[in-house]
Amino acid sequence: MDKFPSGVEPEAFARELDRLELVSRLAETSRNLFDEGPHLISTAELPWGDTVRELAIEVTRRFIHGETWITGGGAREMEAEIVQWMGGLLGAPEPAGFLTSGGSESNMCAILTAKRRAGRRGGSVVFPDNGHYSLYKLCHMFDLDPIAVPAPAGQLHLVDPEAIEAAIRPDTIAIIATAGTWAYGSIDPIEAMGEIALRHGLYLHVDGAFGGYILPFLERSGYDRNIAPWDFRVPGVCSISADLHKNGMAPPPAGSLYFRDASLLALAKEICPPNGTMTGTRGTGPIAGAWTMVKLLGEAGYTAVSLKSMAMRDEIVRGVGEIDGVDVYPGSQINMSLIYSDTLDLRPVAEELRGRGWMFAARAIPAPVGVVVVPMPHNDGQIPAFLDDLREAVKSAPALPDSTAEADLEKVSSYGF
Repeated sequence: MDKFPSGVEPEAFARELDRLELVSRLAETSRNLFDEGPHLISTAELPWGDTVRELAIEVTRRFIHGETWITGGGAREMEAEIVQWMGGLLGAPEPAGFLTSGGSESNMCAILTAKRRAGRRGGSVVFPDNGHYSLYKLCHMFDLDPIAVPAPAGQLHLVDPEAIEAAIRPDTIAIIATAGTWAYGSIDPIEAMGEIALRHGLYLHVDGAFGGYILPFLERSGYDRNIAPWDFRVPGVCSISADLHKNGMAPPPAGSLYFRDASLLALAKEICPPNGTMTGTRGTGPIAGAWTMVKLLGEAGYTAVSLKSMAMRDEIVRGVGEIDGVDVYPGSQINMSLIYSDTLDLRPVAEELRGRGWMFAARAIPAPVGVVVVPMPHNDGQIPAFLDDLREAVKSAPALPDSTAEADLEKVSSYGF
């Protein structure tokens, strides 16, 4: 074939595809400390990692042409199996729910359900100000006032339940908590927030996008015996989101939303027919890929993956603690760490790390910037090299001025942070 119908030559297309793949840095995945997708690799602890990852990708390909309307019979069975299994692990005796495109859609569907339950067109939603940006987005989309409650002074990872309750207004329809906060990895005081929700007759949604597919396994493994109840064991919790394309290891897009029971799912379907999802047409490929991960890993596999990720998180925490001028923000209970400094300007440090090939996220709070890393199995063996580069980069970091000007904070976005 000389040309495609569009006039593009096969050789030219192949060159363009190679270029786009190169700029996407797909081949550098081991140095990506903030990835989403199938992160499994084979290691001593996870000898089946490559096989499971490749099967998940292959199953996604086999189902890539389907959608859940006509050709979705198999995918609907897969979805139901995931909901029953994971919903049960999250403590729901009769779990209900569905798969979504990710945490943002899951949060949106939960709050639309809360609106339907409250029978209001407008109103307000209360959540700690460490909540994900999608919470602000959904409030603007759904004619709701976002009431973001500030953290206690100097303790950005903490939430004051009394402040949450004081923020409730007569028109409040829901409270949102987070299990695995961005970017501290902490868990909001969900037991206390559940009591508040019950006391005021409010819907309580838990955003577990990061924590949902790691916390249940860490708790059951005995790794962390200080994980307070945060899921459906808390009576006030109505729904929980959890991203399969994060710690669930599935190919994106693959989020999930779990309801305490079918009555809440029915409300979601009333406002977002026929599935309860924001999206009408849903591809079966991501559902099949997620189901493959759940089917092949199960509780034992996810436990091993979780412990591997946390071992690297702990390696980062120990290593950063040995570098003068930087520290890890306290409170993390999942594989997420925020590297920050009270005395140094880390903006050039972040630029230097990126120049050395590291991929990560960044956060402007605490100002002016911190480095956010979420190690997963594909980062196996990379943590010592990252720490070495961090140690070198920090040597040239300038001291922070007494106060950081707003103009300096605005520069953060220009660096792609």
